[in-house]
Amino acid sequence: MIKAVKTAAIPLVLVSIAVIFAVLAVFQFTGHRAAEAARAEDAMILGAANSGVNAMLSVRESSAAEDVRAVLDHSTGTFAKDFEARSSSFVSVVQAAKVVTQGQVVAAGIESRDGDSATVIVAASSTVSNAAGAANESRSWRLRVTMTEHEGTYKMSKVDFVA
Repeated sequence: MIKAVKTAAIPLVLVSIAVIFAVLAVFQFTGHRAAEAARAEDAMILGAANSGVNAMLSVRESSAAEDVRAVLDHSTGTFAKDFEARSSSFVSVVQAAKVVTQGQVVAAGIESRDGDSATVIVAASSTVSNAAGAANESRSWRLRVTMTEHEGTYKMSKVDFVA
């Protein structure tokens, strides 16, 4: 009788172990999918931040109005409203000073995420030429950019220059 109980317990133990492994596999798979989704969203945030900062640092006197439109296309919220309110005077200054800048993001990383927004730290450089005598002068920029989800994409909602 005892041998029959031991023999009957073996399949029960094996089934229990199989169920435990199946549950662990499901948890691993869902954790992997969540990590992949987070990485994809991080890439979207960083790509949008890079595009927005590049637009902001790349302005030409010959295309100033279009360049401002590009910045606004990458912006939302208070930053977009403030930038748009100053855009006509910005265009005038760029044209009067014959400004030509070409910006490039050197590195960027997500500092924090909170719901539908993320704070991105950006290191960028630009070359600047203008009527005041700058001739392809190099400039370095460090920015803290808040990216906010807007209609399925991320846009700049706040930009701070970091010392």
